[in-house]
Amino acid sequence: MSRVIFADAFVDALADVQSERVAQRIIRLVSYLEDMPELGSADLPESVKRRYGVRARKLVATPFDILCTYDAELDEVHVDGLVHQRAVV
Repeated sequence: MSRVIFADAFVDALADVQSERVAQRIIRLVSYLEDMPELGSADLPESVKRRYGVRARKLVATPFDILCTYDAELDEVHVDGLVHQRAVV
């Protein structure tokens, strides 16, 4: 089981989510990362790769993207950000 580490930016953004239903969906998706650390898509815009790194992956929790990276050597998933899909360019 992989260790999941949350960045302060993710925690702060999650606290700002207005919909309880969406917040619960985000939490549920993130919980899957313990057992499936490479879950998500690596098909990201260049702007997201520049900000979160080329190894970043996204999980979709409409209307948000959860951005994370997996360090296989340490077996750690870093949940780095929560970005509204309209903000991604």
